[in-house]
Amino acid sequence: MRYGDFLSLCERSPLPVCRLFGDAVLPTCHLNPYKAGEAFFVNLPDFVISIIALLVTLYLGFRAHRRLDAVGRREIALLLTLFSICLVLNIAGADFIYLSPKANRWLGVVNTALTISFFWALMLTGFVGFQIMADGSFASILSIVVSTAIIFIGFGYMAADTAFGISSGLKPKPSDPLYSPGLFTMYLVFPLVALAVYITAQSIIVVKYLAVRLPLIWLFSSLICFAVAQALLFAASKKICTGSNNKIDGAFFATLLDSAAVFCIYGFWTSITEDDTEEYEGGFKY
Repeated sequence: MRYGDFLSLCERSPLPVCRLFGDAVLPTCHLNPYKAGEAFFVNLPDFVISIIALLVTLYLGFRAHRRLDAVGRREIALLLTLFSICLVLNIAGADFIYLSPKANRWLGVVNTALTISFFWALMLTGFVGFQIMADGSFASILSIVVSTAIIFIGFGYMAADTAFGISSGLKPKPSDPLYSPGLFTMYLVFPLVALAVYITAQSIIVVKYLAVRLPLIWLFSSLICFAVAQALLFAASKKICTGSNNKIDGAFFATLLDSAAVFCIYGFWTSITEDDTEEYEGGFKY
């Protein structure tokens, strides 16, 4: 596989980013579609697991908000909110194919920008424990929200330019329609870098400042879930699809394990923070 070329990836995996290159770019093995109004329901298993993951994420966000004295509660709640939005867009943009090619491409644009934005926010969350800015402060929340919004807009434009040729500078050439090294780098390489930074930062906090080891189990469980998810999505999705007679593919397991990775991050956060008011029954603190 050539660096920057999405052809082999899009042939093997049902990636939302592949929508940027047109409706004709489908995995060689895809699930049986069902007509649903102006769209086709193309991935029922992934839809179901995404709904379950969304409900669990919302519950964890609620729990995080109730841990009134825990360090970084607002930042972790913000991260869970962003992941919830990613799940909603995954349902809309990956589990359905619409009759409008433009709608499919725009959903691919939003999904791509959200994925990059989530990993940016995750990386920033990794530094909260260093108290560069007081956790939960206006400055801390604003820095994450504003920078994440800038990342979303900037790389949303990059994805849109790739899909629609707005400036004709990023749209792949007709002779090489799925070649986009810039998009490849930000969609596939940057998340790995962001995750590595987060894991490193949190490991330093746990080992150097907290002098404990047990929370690392949560941290590295998250890493394992993420790694297995990518392996199943990129390397095994076609085999899973053909082996199940087009009933399930790697997207189901990727969503399941990516969600498990985020839940492990929440578990890690709760294991390194103390909160005497977790069972507080009064109103919310803002």
